[in-house]
Amino acid sequence: MQQPDAEMTTAPLTEGALQQALDTLHEQGFVILPEVLPEAWVTATRAAFNAELQTGYRDRPTSQSGHGGFEPPLQAPFLDPQIIENAVVLQVLERALGEHFFGCLPYGCNTAFPGSGVQNVHRDCGHLFPELGQALPPMLIVVNFLLDDFTAANGATEIWPGSHRQVDADQAEISTLKISPSRWSEHPRVQATTPAGSIVIRDMRTWHRGMANTTDESRTMLSLVYYRQYALPDNLHASEASLGDVEWERLSDRAKWIYRLRREH
Repeated sequence: MQQPDAEMTTAPLTEGALQQALDTLHEQGFVILPEVLPEAWVTATRAAFNAELQTGYRDRPTSQSGHGGFEPPLQAPFLDPQIIENAVVLQVLERALGEHFFGCLPYGCNTAFPGSGVQNVHRDCGHLFPELGQALPPMLIVVNFLLDDFTAANGATEIWPGSHRQVDADQAEISTLKISPSRWSEHPRVQATTPAGSIVIRDMRTWHRGMANTTDESRTMLSLVYYRQYALPDNLHASEASLGDVEWERLSDRAKWIYRLRREH
């Protein structure tokens, strides 16, 4: 698995490091930025999310596969600029999706609980025009902030490099986003074993699955989805306001622009 050089852990990225990240994203369908986030920040953020997970799952079961999560409340500490407008991430997104890309709030938190099983191989979105028979530039990109070490034992995500260029095979795949074993077994795959504090940026068409967590500890990452602007005017706003006035005014001007479609006027 290709990973960028050490210089990529600082922001702003040099042009060389940025181009390396973009090339890897284009060729592999994902790029790992290793240990970008400060250790103390990761520790504090993990504690905040674990507390919410313990509250949320106290009286209800996880999914049948043992994977779960929640949408964090849109207030401190979950609206941390390190999460919603991380400088390194925005550099990559602006070049990969164009400067008018946008995101939506709330974002997600995905956890593999102890004893979780293996997910189906799937992609998170299909191709925009599968009938063309070729892959277009990315329309959606997901950014994962790893709050725990991702290891083989705790079910680090398995990814099929280059699979974002494999156009949907049939209507069943288009409808379900599940990849049949006859397809994925023919292609090489890797497990994204990566330290806590790393960031994974992935074309959402890339095949992947969560693996089994055989440890006694949860494995958690944050998931933020970003979109290329396409036939979508900047003055279009969602009908539901996700943020209160106080929280909205605390955001930077840049964050207000990125999450502009989740805010009423």
